[in-house]
Amino acid sequence: MQKIPVKLAAPGMKLAKPVTRENGMVVIAEGAELSETLISRLEQMKIERIMVQGNPLDLDGSGNSSWSKRAERLDNLFRRYKKDRWMTRVKGFFKEYFELKAAEQKAAEEAERLAEEKARAEAEAAALEAENGDGEK
Repeated sequence: MQKIPVKLAAPGMKLAKPVTRENGMVVIAEGAELSETLISRLEQMKIERIMVQGNPLDLDGSGNSSWSKRAERLDNLFRRYKKDRWMTRVKGFFKEYFELKAAEQKAAEEAERLAEEKARAEAEAAALEAENGDGEK
């Protein structure tokens, strides 16, 4: 089970817990499979995070993002509070937040890279088509 931002949800993922509104009303039942439509509805309802089955996203903090580096520094920053259970909880909240932000940043970079590749492929296809079209005339 993994808590992820709705921005990183993908079709085919299944909910590990029901999605509820602030008043406790269930919006989407546990076990429901996400689709593009369902994800866009969650975004429209301003739901930020959902619990999904398994661990579909790599949130281990690996990578070179500033968020990953912040998560790595937490052990050092909280080294004097190892026996303080409240500070341990605060550290856990920060770690979860930084890992989510790192995964979000990684996904955004990947989406940008894929968009650039697609645009480049379309431009090459258009140039090839124009070249073939000129040769026929």
